[in-house]
Amino acid sequence: MKAGNNNMDLSPESRDVLKVKEVKNKNIMFFINVLPFLAMITAVLPDIILKEDYIVIAKRGIFTLILSLVTVFYIRFNADNILSRKLSKTIIILSYLASICMLVLIPSPDLMVLWMAGGLLVAMTIDTKLGIIVHFCLSFLLGLTISLRFESIIQILVLGILMCLLAETMHKMSTAIYTVIIVLSTNITLLIVINNFARFESEKNKEYIFSSLSILAVLVIDFLLGLILNRGMNKLESNASISNSINSIIENEGIQTLKQTDKSSFTGILTNTSDSRLNGNIATAEDPFFREHVELSSSYELLCNMDHVLMKKLKEYSETIYLHSISIAQLSYRAAQVIGADEYLAKAGGLYHEIGKIYGKNYIEEGLLIAEEYEFPQALKAVLREHNIKYDKPNSVEAAIVMLSDNLVSTIDYLAQTANNRFTTNKIVDNLFQMRMEKGTFDNSGLSLSDFKKLKDFYQKEFNQ
Repeated sequence: MKAGNNNMDLSPESRDVLKVKEVKNKNIMFFINVLPFLAMITAVLPDIILKEDYIVIAKRGIFTLILSLVTVFYIRFNADNILSRKLSKTIIILSYLASICMLVLIPSPDLMVLWMAGGLLVAMTIDTKLGIIVHFCLSFLLGLTISLRFESIIQILVLGILMCLLAETMHKMSTAIYTVIIVLSTNITLLIVINNFARFESEKNKEYIFSSLSILAVLVIDFLLGLILNRGMNKLESNASISNSINSIIENEGIQTLKQTDKSSFTGILTNTSDSRLNGNIATAEDPFFREHVELSSSYELLCNMDHVLMKKLKEYSETIYLHSISIAQLSYRAAQVIGADEYLAKAGGLYHEIGKIYGKNYIEEGLLIAEEYEFPQALKAVLREHNIKYDKPNSVEAAIVMLSDNLVSTIDYLAQTANNRFTTNKIVDNLFQMRMEKGTFDNSGLSLSDFKKLKDFYQKEFNQ
């Protein structure tokens, strides 16, 4: 096999991880490739509109492109840290481009230094070093495109770097005040040194005061923006953390902890239903519930009878798993009806999906042995094998339904027991369906997008009754 096809030997889960990483890397590269050109366009567009000399336009465009490449070079080799936070790409792009706009459009950017807000904001919300690099590039762009004294460029560089280094202190009012004092004091000291310790002229005094007020405005604006953005980013990351927690529970904890749950946990699932005929224990084959609109085969009729020897054995082994199986059977039956699937196959799959736990830890293998012994239909054997993604992906609509029902009931019950009120049932359903879609869990099941949407709506209504 060729080296390029080695990923064919990986497990489905490993291939899913590689796909996610591949998409993530493509998004990062797109962002990195686009940023320098956006910066260049932003820098030259005002000159083009004002019909400036082409040499001036080319000079500013080339300088901006080269300096922006320095920024993206750093981002490229630190992408995992820099771009891992929510909104990081948006903040970098808007801060950088807005700073370039102010640098180009403001008549005296050496005095009205609002453009310095971009680097400081990046340092406050994303990465200190990146903030310094952004400020470094903007300062050089200022020096290369506008005639300034060398001392003025040094002053701007030092002040910007100092603000970025103190960015961490800008998150609280108490420490932000000290930052303002330090920065303004440094600015005054640099002005005195630049003027060779000479007495200030009255006209120069106005410029220095204006410069200090401009720096103060930068600090105040970034302090307020930093508070807003950090709260927003933390909220988004908290939501993402919640989603990851839900997915972790769906994949692992929820199902595993069923062994330790109290049997009363499932009474809500058994009684909270739109069909009053389902209250209490599951109906028997003689109940009209089993004969509505369809004629049962003798196999499913016997298997769905709660007097079946296997159901008795399951109840004796664990009433918790017994009640859980009933709840999955009922839920899967109604879900199958919603999309016109074989509701009795889904029902039987729900009843026997954990029957193998009677005999061993590998309940899938043990369940298949039991299925052989009791001559289950082939379609039902497939459901027992395919309802757990860790074993096999569903190859039928009914197996997909049993998997969804099992995941949702187990997760919601687990969260209810742990009193974790952060998770709404709608949030759980949304995350499960999104996760299954992204992983391609149901690619071979025969579920259409329309079926997928109908099932999602069904489960959300079901758990919100």
